[in-house]
Amino acid sequence: MLLDDIERVESDGEVGLFREKDGRYLLKVPHGMSEVNSAEALSLLYRCFVVFRRTQREHEVLTAHDGVEADDKGNERADDGMAFHDALALDELFDRADPRSLLSMCERRGRSVDNPYRRFDRHLHRALFDQRGAAYFESIQQDRRFGQFGKADIVGLYCFLALDFYRGFLKVDPRCAWGSFVVEGEALAQDFRHRYLSAEDSLYCGDALSRQRSLSHLRHLLQSIDRCAAPRDAHYYQLHDALERYLHAGTQSNQDTGLIWGVGKFWAVWESVCLCHGLSEGEGRLEAFQTCDDQHLPLGIADATTLARWQKQRYRIFARNHIKRRPDLVKQEGEVWTVVDFKYYEQATLKRPKWSKNAELAKEERDFLNLEAYGLLLHNHLAREGLSEHEVWLEMWLPGELESWFEFRGEPAWDPPLRVRTLATTELIKAYADQYQRSTRS
Repeated sequence: MLLDDIERVESDGEVGLFREKDGRYLLKVPHGMSEVNSAEALSLLYRCFVVFRRTQREHEVLTAHDGVEADDKGNERADDGMAFHDALALDELFDRADPRSLLSMCERRGRSVDNPYRRFDRHLHRALFDQRGAAYFESIQQDRRFGQFGKADIVGLYCFLALDFYRGFLKVDPRCAWGSFVVEGEALAQDFRHRYLSAEDSLYCGDALSRQRSLSHLRHLLQSIDRCAAPRDAHYYQLHDALERYLHAGTQSNQDTGLIWGVGKFWAVWESVCLCHGLSEGEGRLEAFQTCDDQHLPLGIADATTLARWQKQRYRIFARNHIKRRPDLVKQEGEVWTVVDFKYYEQATLKRPKWSKNAELAKEERDFLNLEAYGLLLHNHLAREGLSEHEVWLEMWLPGELESWFEFRGEPAWDPPLRVRTLATTELIKAYADQYQRSTRS
């Protein structure tokens, strides 16, 4: 699989890498990212998903599943929320793996003297003596010979691939993922390259022909290591399986189709991206936030005191009639309160959706009803607090290629007023993905 050959399309729900029935790979990107090349888009999405997986979300919101999803399975929302698929082992190898645990597979043999005759006295019990007392030896027992490859080589291969992934693909400092292990990891990778690879070998640098040649050689090395490595334990099999899936793009079977890496539903990731964008606009944004859906907020942005304040305020304003509502964001600037709802729509809806003939609510109409309820509950709260002069605004934030604003017009008018804001998806995801480097391991 070469990134240059992957076709890109925008997607309403699932985002990630898919295998089609004819064997082609399809990269489904969020709305507004269709112009980004495949390599950059996949790099951004990987860092974006890693940041999201480290948010304060509930565990069932984004559950990891290894293996290829056959046909269309896994693309519908299940009871346990949205599923993350990692058949390429990207997350398993480069985010959740602790490289220090792999050092147990590196053999540490003591140094031995090359000259077998230096300790002559140790072999006298095997000698034959003539009449003069001279010792003769039929053979000298030396250290047992080992094959070219050993278990330690798979650790070197992993370190080489990881450094190539961080520097060649993500364009980040490997220290952000490895922490203090980076010195030893670089030494192991350099030793592996010196023994088995050329200086130009890389999966992400150079032209397409050289990258394909490097991929074939790395697959051969993994096969050779597996043929010679002994003894093998659970750590070895786990690492070998992940490296094999990484080098063979998830599976070698042409019958498997569907999502092989990415998320089945992108809405939760988009909400987290928008929440971080709201914090980046202006000074003192944490203080301006009256409440928000903090389960999608990356760790370390808000302290425990701030989170407790948001939860208390959310309960005071929006917990009514046996429903604990969770608006995405409520912010205050002076006497203006704004309720923001993050929605992952393909395009802005400038006309309010209506009920269908059978009186069933469409998804878009439910979203408008929820936003309307947020505004009315906030109005009610301000009136009870004696703040009737304060204004309330409603906003929807949607993905797009460029930032723009739309206001709802018509009669009867929206009260509170409603406007729709489309955000530049690529710029927001770049800013969100930059948090990947800030989560340095010790």
